[in-house]
Amino acid sequence: MQSVLKLGKIFVVADDRERNSNVCFYLKEFGAMVSFKRIEVGDYIISDKVCVERKSSSDFISSIIDGRIFNQAEDMKRNFSKAVIIVEGNNSDGRITENAYKGAMASLIMNYDAVVINVENEKETARMIYFLAKKEQEEFERSIAIKGKKKPKDVKEMQQFFLSSLPGVSSVIAKRMLQKFGCVKDIVNASEKEIESVKGLRKKEAKRIYQIFNERWSE
Repeated sequence: MQSVLKLGKIFVVADDRERNSNVCFYLKEFGAMVSFKRIEVGDYIISDKVCVERKSSSDFISSIIDGRIFNQAEDMKRNFSKAVIIVEGNNSDGRITENAYKGAMASLIMNYDAVVINVENEKETARMIYFLAKKEQEEFERSIAIKGKKKPKDVKEMQQFFLSSLPGVSSVIAKRMLQKFGCVKDIVNASEKEIESVKGLRKKEAKRIYQIFNERWSE
């Protein structure tokens, strides 16, 4: 863990891959001191207890589809007392339904204790980070600590990740499938009716999954 002392004003540590983002430009405009370091967990650290993950709406949707956002939320929860996820924009590209979009937000809040904030643009992201940092550093007198390691993916996580790539299978349903069948091999060998019996999986999705596992491939 590496501590950063306050220097009499609001201090934010940003991942060095955020260096060219407008968020950092606006943070400086608001009066924050921004330092760049390679951060393994989160995009911005504002105290020893709070880190922030920033997502454009497009990246947020992609991370819901591939399950990445839930792994990131787990890493944040493990390393910090409070995980904040800021999403810029809304669900407008049509890749997932509004219910799936809101459901993912609900899962992050309820299952990972994350604070999910929707803003319009990068300037509003910077404004939110600035005021969160101001509260942490001035009101609660907390310093910044750079910490956090991503949890290596074990076999269980890889199994869930693989199943989450199937049609209609969220990370929650993937876990249910593994709880029911025990291993990926038994899911692959299951009948269509057995796959359909997994709670939350619709009939047409079960049929599609069965086809993926059983139809012969040809060019």
